[in-house]
Amino acid sequence: MPHTVITSAVRVPWHSHHGGHDRLLDYLPGAHGVTAPQGIAGRKVTSAAHHWLRRRCPLPFYPAEHFATDARVLTSRGPAHVLYGDEQFWFSRHRPGPTAVTYHQPPAHLSRFMPAAAWRQLAARANQIITLAPNQQAFFADHVPTERVHLIPHGIDTAAFTPARVPDTAARPLVLTVGWWLRDWDALDAVHYRLHRRHGNDIKLVVVTRQANRRTWHPAARVVEGITELTLTQLYRQAAVVFLPLADVTANNALLEALACGTPVVATDTGGISYYTGDGPAADLTPPGDADAAAGAVEMLLGELGTAAHASRRAAARERAELLAWPRIADQVRSVYRLLEDER
Repeated sequence: MPHTVITSAVRVPWHSHHGGHDRLLDYLPGAHGVTAPQGIAGRKVTSAAHHWLRRRCPLPFYPAEHFATDARVLTSRGPAHVLYGDEQFWFSRHRPGPTAVTYHQPPAHLSRFMPAAAWRQLAARANQIITLAPNQQAFFADHVPTERVHLIPHGIDTAAFTPARVPDTAARPLVLTVGWWLRDWDALDAVHYRLHRRHGNDIKLVVVTRQANRRTWHPAARVVEGITELTLTQLYRQAAVVFLPLADVTANNALLEALACGTPVVATDTGGISYYTGDGPAADLTPPGDADAAAGAVEMLLGELGTAAHASRRAAARERAELLAWPRIADQVRSVYRLLEDER
C-alpha cells in the first residue's frame, strides 16, 4: 500500500484476544488504526458529544467509543476502512476521502436497522463495501453497483488457535457450544436433552456464553462465561465436537476458532456457514430448527471417536482454517485498498 489507510479499531469486548475482525490490522502494516480518546478530558468531550448526537444515529448499537472512532474517521482525509460498518459508519459517511466499509450482520438483521431508502443513501456513501458471506451480497447489490461490493471472508489466527498435539482419548467426550449472538437456544436445549437421556454422565456438555444467568439451561450442562482465551482454546482442543445451533449468521468466530483447533463442528446450515465450512468432513450442517438432525449429527461424531474417520475430520478442520488464515485474508483486503488509492 503506497499510502496509509486509516482504520477504525474497535475491540468487541466479548471476543477473545486473538479473535475478532480487528485482528486483521495485525497483518496490514500500512494501515493506521484509530481508537477512542483514552485521557479523562478526551473521554468527557466524547461522552458529551455522544449524548447529544446519539439520537441522530439509527444504528441500534452505537456507544460512545464507536462514536469517537467514527468522528476521528470523519475528520481524516485519506483512504479509510471502517471495520464494523454496522456499528460505526454513520457520521463518517460525510468524510471527504474514499472509504471502504465492512458489514458483519446478516441481511435480515440489517434490514431492521433502517428502511431500504435509508440504506440506499448510506451505502452510496461508501466507495467500496466488503461483505463477509454470500448471503450479504444481494442486500448491498440492491443499493450500489455490484462492482463495489466485495466478498472477503473473516479470518482466523491459526497461530493462536491450534490443535492439541495429542488428543485426549481417555477423557469423557466433550460436546462444546460457544457464543451467544443469533443462537438457536431451543435447538440447543433439545439436543442437550436427547444427548443426556442417551449418554447420561458418560459425556460432558459445556456452554461458553455471555449472560449465562439470563436463561435456564439443561441441568447437566456446565455453563461458563468470562474465561480466558487459553481456557477457551483448551476447551476447543478437548472437545469431540463443537455444536453451533444458529438462527442466522454471516461469519462466526466460534466456528473459525474450532476449525483452527482441529475440532469438527455440527452447525446449522444457515447464512454464511457453508461458505466457511466447505463441503468436506470438517463440519456436518443440519437444517434450521431441526433439533433431531442436529442431535443425530452430534451422536454420529461421538460414535466416530478413536477412529480414522474422526482423525480425518480433525485434519480437515485444520486445513479448512488454514485457508482462512489472516495473511491470506489481508492480501484480499489490500486489493480493495488499492481501489481506494485509485479514487484519491
